[in-house]
Amino acid sequence: MKFTVQKSDLMSKLTPAMGTVSNKNTITSIEGVLLETMEDGKIRISTYDMNKGTRAYIDPVSIEREGKYIVNAQRLYQTIRVLPEDEITFDINDKLNCTISCGRASFSMFAMRGEDFPNLPDLISDRGFEISSETLRRMISKVAHSVAENDNRIMLCGAFFKVFEGGIEVVSCNSYTLSKCTMSCNVKSLADDGSLGYSFIIPGHALGELSKNLADGEDQTVKFYLSRKHAIIRKEDMVFFTRTIDSEYIDYNRMVPTDNDISVTVDRERFLDGLERANIIAEEKIKGSGKSYVKLSTEDQFLLITSSSVNGNVFDEMDCVHEGGDIEIGFNCRFLISSVNVAEGENIKMTFKSATHAITIEPAEADEEFTYFYMILPVRMNEQK
Repeated sequence: MKFTVQKSDLMSKLTPAMGTVSNKNTITSIEGVLLETMEDGKIRISTYDMNKGTRAYIDPVSIEREGKYIVNAQRLYQTIRVLPEDEITFDINDKLNCTISCGRASFSMFAMRGEDFPNLPDLISDRGFEISSETLRRMISKVAHSVAENDNRIMLCGAFFKVFEGGIEVVSCNSYTLSKCTMSCNVKSLADDGSLGYSFIIPGHALGELSKNLADGEDQTVKFYLSRKHAIIRKEDMVFFTRTIDSEYIDYNRMVPTDNDISVTVDRERFLDGLERANIIAEEKIKGSGKSYVKLSTEDQFLLITSSSVNGNVFDEMDCVHEGGDIEIGFNCRFLISSVNVAEGENIKMTFKSATHAITIEPAEADEEFTYFYMILPVRMNEQK
């Protein structure tokens, strides 16, 4: 196998593909990149960690010998990255010796036979939709922080997507916070019958890589296909795919509190700054028994943020629009920061009921096209030592 490609072309495809290379050292072949020459004259690269994968096509400068081989992904990436911006030639012989040369520089490494690479899932489906790449990236960024990392309820270890005529809704929940955002947008059906109405769960470990693989720019779109076990995202000459979580999602609408009768509207940036300051104290360990909490309390038209530990305390007061009774409530500060940080708008509205009930965070100004909603459970302040 021998071919020549431009470094810029190879790096533009190899960089996003590195996110789907296995690093568990279980199967040697999936620690590599599969390089193949295709009948249409292109070079195809594939990576696959048995859960998610990337496949991309490159227009080569030339192909002298056809073939199909695996090269260690990390070693290949590190090598290509330091080569000059020029044409790069790959020469892999029958003894599985791979020589990579560029100008007067050359590297040699071992290769494996392409037949050792695991079979990729079927990446063809007639069920799917087309949507703005920027919209999808924006939705993921609003809920990714609430995906559970490890939970017996497998559905919580992913983000729930609901696609319907004229919009999309994405939800995540980790038992302590719930995030939901809804966007009214143009969603084009890719099904033969033109139908829409899909719901599926993308695993949390795939959300970051999915965002990286989305095209830049508001005018860019991606084609999102759904097979029985996989989600397949196509953009131009790249394909990203991941297993979906086969489970029914929780009834999140039933969890939303409807009787919170205390509301506080604050400047989002000012509130976020106060939380970051309080978190310096709240993150400190208390005699080895765990982290402290941040306390929110109201006093007339002021919101107070306080936190204490054995090493110090913090107090911050800010203006707010307060309606209803007074409240004193404690939170894991990091949960609050994560939600407020990805919220949008100049002001946010928080609603409360009591020190033991979940609070909600929503935009203070209504937006007909895009809306977000966060729910956060408090901590019991009297349990802190």
